[in-house]
Amino acid sequence: LPISETTTDLIDNALLCFLEYPDQLARLRRQPELLGSAIEEVLRFRSPAQSMYRSTKREVELNGRVIPAGKFVLPMIGSANRDPRHFEEPERFDIGREPNPHLAFGHGIHFCLGAALSRMEARVALTDLLEMMGDFRLASDAPWEPRQALHIHGPTRLPLRFEPGARR
Repeated sequence: LPISETTTDLIDNALLCFLEYPDQLARLRRQPELLGSAIEEVLRFRSPAQSMYRSTKREVELNGRVIPAGKFVLPMIGSANRDPRHFEEPERFDIGREPNPHLAFGHGIHFCLGAALSRMEARVALTDLLEMMGDFRLASDAPWEPRQALHIHGPTRLPLRFEPGARR
């Protein structure tokens, strides 16, 4: 996937999470040192990459079933990031979640080479948006539109209004 697309979705998904969970946005404004943790929680909660095709190099047994060598599989990253066996209260958005072993950037030999750059770009963009733009809300005249895709999660359109005089 193009790194710019998933990074854009990460930033947009962060704004959506803050709109949907204003208590967590207020917490972040009180504790800006939680920005890194907030980005990780967005990656877990609204992972830009929801799935990734892979092929088996050898026969694999998984949950009592055998996947033959050379078969395509579709690991569902978004679902794994909500697995209650790995995350306490997985449906809760918590910018202080610790630990947060999400799979948004893959794992092992398939770990995303652009992960550090994506995190840095999100940190810079969100710092500027939250500090310089102040309060924001969805534009009432045009709702946001989710992307129509199986593997990517983010808006194709996210119209926001920034509150006048609300700069921090």
